[in-house]
Amino acid sequence: MNIKFLDLAQEYNDLKTDIDRAILEVLESSSFVGGKALEDFELHFADFMGVKRCLGVGNGTDALEIAIKAFDFPKNSEIILPANSFIASIEAIINSGHKAVLIDCAEDFLIDIKCIQNAITAKTVAIIPVHLYGRACNMQEIMHIALENNLKVIEDCAQAHGAKSIVNEKIKNVGSIGDIGCFSFYPGKNLGAYGDGGAIISNQVALIEKCKMIANHGINGQDKYDHKLLGSNSRLDGIQAAILNVKLKHLLACNHHREQIAQLYTKKLSKIPHIITPPPSLYEDHCVWHLYTIILKHIPSKRNELKQYLQDNGISTGIHYPKALSQIKAIYENANCILHPCLRATKYSENILSLPIGNHIKDREVDYICEMIKKFYE
Repeated sequence: MNIKFLDLAQEYNDLKTDIDRAILEVLESSSFVGGKALEDFELHFADFMGVKRCLGVGNGTDALEIAIKAFDFPKNSEIILPANSFIASIEAIINSGHKAVLIDCAEDFLIDIKCIQNAITAKTVAIIPVHLYGRACNMQEIMHIALENNLKVIEDCAQAHGAKSIVNEKIKNVGSIGDIGCFSFYPGKNLGAYGDGGAIISNQVALIEKCKMIANHGINGQDKYDHKLLGSNSRLDGIQAAILNVKLKHLLACNHHREQIAQLYTKKLSKIPHIITPPPSLYEDHCVWHLYTIILKHIPSKRNELKQYLQDNGISTGIHYPKALSQIKAIYENANCILHPCLRATKYSENILSLPIGNHIKDREVDYICEMIKKFYE
């Protein structure tokens, strides 16, 4: 059996007729930048997320950087984020002229609430909770801390399209809870384009308008030479928007399939004493399982043996991430990074392993993967 970690070719074949038609419409209209496909997607995604406005941008990293710049924080302000994340989260902070404050993650892989409290200083202006692996952070506590300390909340939702968190007994989409939400549509995401793409969402219309100006060379309105500020060039193109319009219609069904696969993984892997499956959450209403990441109890070197064993038996796996952000030289040697103890994030970087999940994975593949892991330990 040959099990891919990700199978974009199969995904395309499943939607080929609709996607080909959508792309052709853009080609025939020549609306490569802007146009109806983009307008439709921004409206549809805002509606899906339950917010007033959505802005399509070039990629998820741009989304974060533009969102940060839109707040006009004082130079060298401090922004708190977890060490268990992809480097884009911290790049956006530093490239915006601010200091990144790295703190540890909790047992659910997400930002540790207690560590947030300890990291706040007079220079702190914002928190970036990263909804990692498709899991929703404890947004009720994060919003409470933000309100008490007059901080902005910039949600990094690059891996959590459709995930939900419980806030004040209400179920809300991640990205719609804080001041602003940032998404990536990199091809491997639950909602992925066929190239780079990203989006910014918010209920604060003026904030999205500011982001729109920054993303389009500081242009205000229709006059392409009316530059109100120095911005950048970050736009979601028409072809990617058309593809996303098609795939958005299938997102709930795709997420539901991932949830079923994750449940089957947990049921079978819980019987193997060497494995710790993803822990349940009290504040997360709906995980969309962008990644199914397990913790291995044995010494770090055993992970490489297991990974190779699975590869030899036709099973592709991943490591997300092999280094905590606090372990990356470009970060810990950077004067704009403030590092708090990140012991759990460091430990997880040595003992986590991501198993294949997505529409291409069926029950029989899960059975085979779990059986191979069991055989490895036997």
